[in-house]
Amino acid sequence: MTMVFDILSRYFWLLAIIENGWRYIAQERTAARSGAMSLRTSDEAKSLRRWFAVFHAHPWIIMGIATILGGTPNFSYYFRPQDHNPYVLTWYGVQFCSAIGFTFWAFFYNGAEKIIKYQIGVAFVPRYSWVNTVGRVKFFAALAPIWIVLTMVVATSIDVRLYK
Repeated sequence: MTMVFDILSRYFWLLAIIENGWRYIAQERTAARSGAMSLRTSDEAKSLRRWFAVFHAHPWIIMGIATILGGTPNFSYYFRPQDHNPYVLTWYGVQFCSAIGFTFWAFFYNGAEKIIKYQIGVAFVPRYSWVNTVGRVKFFAALAPIWIVLTMVVATSIDVRLYK
């Protein structure tokens, strides 16, 4: 059992990238089944789906680079930002900057409207139907940076033992 946990904790980032790719493929298939005249098959919708896939994958790519380079041997290091590991702080920083960027896009570049119009969140948000209004998308976009900060505060306040 320990060997399985070792593998999962070391390659968690890879599992997250695979899961993200699976969601992207699922969304592409759903869009293809919706018909040629559907808004979901437009070039803008395809571009937004690709953007969301990259947006969701880049923190895991950063985690993978850190793991491969030996900066963070496994995911437990990400529960200890108080150790000031540069890879962990970069991971949180990228998440925070991405959340700020997403919030800005959702509010000032009609991003929330585009998410609803093209149903972008169907594969990326479990049980998407409850986030099907522009107001709710903006609400969660506004919460995103706060959520990242709270995650870091909680991770800092608990003393997680590093698994080596």
